[in-house]
Amino acid sequence: MQFTARFQAPTCQVSAPPVLDFGSVQSSGIRSGDSLANPLPLAITLTQCAGFVGAVQKPGVKVSGTGNTASGDFLFLQPGTSQVVNYGVRIVTAQGDVVDNTTVLPVALDGSGFDGGSASIALKAALSCGNQCNDAATKGGTLNASVTFDFVYQ
Repeated sequence: MQFTARFQAPTCQVSAPPVLDFGSVQSSGIRSGDSLANPLPLAITLTQCAGFVGAVQKPGVKVSGTGNTASGDFLFLQPGTSQVVNYGVRIVTAQGDVVDNTTVLPVALDGSGFDGGSASIALKAALSCGNQCNDAATKGGTLNASVTFDFVYQ
């Protein structure tokens, strides 16, 4: 008799909207906090979760993307394709915590609900100039930012 087995790491399919379009906005509105007061919803969805999750490793979603903290909070921005200076996309959790390039967002799935389960992480995205809104170097233009969400364990 021969026994064989294949062990697969537990995983989920991660999806997010392919584009969040803020449209044409006035820099004065961003400077006055209009975008921060009216952020766009950004839902990260995990589906087709399969495998066993033990008590040691907790599933999560790792956020990665280019940006900087020169304006205070981390602002996502692709410098090579953006014309703006001191502007970027500020992402926060439902609790108001700022998301940066290395943030791991916990997923509300445990060992009993992981296999075949799904979950959603509610985020909010806004345009911001942080604490550099009144800086003489701050200027408007085209803003591009790219963010990747990957399934990880923490």
